[in-house]
Amino acid sequence: MTVKFCPYCGAELALKVTGGRERPACPSCGRVVFGRFSIGVGGLLVRGGRALLVQRGENPGKGRWTIPGGYCEEDETPDAAAVREVFEETGLRVRAAELLAIRNTLRDNDQNAYYVFRLELEGPAEITIDGKETVRAGFFAPEEFDALGDLAPFSRWISEHHNGTGLRRVPGEKYLTPLVGNRWALFGIVE
Repeated sequence: MTVKFCPYCGAELALKVTGGRERPACPSCGRVVFGRFSIGVGGLLVRGGRALLVQRGENPGKGRWTIPGGYCEEDETPDAAAVREVFEETGLRVRAAELLAIRNTLRDNDQNAYYVFRLELEGPAEITIDGKETVRAGFFAPEEFDALGDLAPFSRWISEHHNGTGLRRVPGEKYLTPLVGNRWALFGIVE
């Protein structure tokens, strides 16, 4: 049990059988704690066959290149979070046009879902960075990816498999693809 106290009333949690399994529950207010979850978001913006990538200036992943993104706040939808994160990291005004992928990661202490949206530019294509959270940013073609050095594998995959209007799709195939161990990604279902 990783959570020790009720996030609602502060009472110490105890294990209780509910829903067919033992779960942390509050003996005071009766709430069941189902676990710790987070939602991450990323945005793929492609211009002229080149994907927008940012180099992280802070941990986790300091120095790593990724598509722009971050965590979803409690009061926003994943698409709104992706738009906000892209603006914070690059100064670009975009809109989320399509959900491209969902990746789920089950870790020891929590579970994270990561949504990637295809973005469309809604303003000038002038990138501005803060030099702290984002230290470099630009549009890169797939043949330039190796020269970047540390490019996150999922960011690379989504950037390479994008054709400018959506993922390359084979009719009739399902794109529920297991990655490594407890990770999976949904890339869409085409009928």
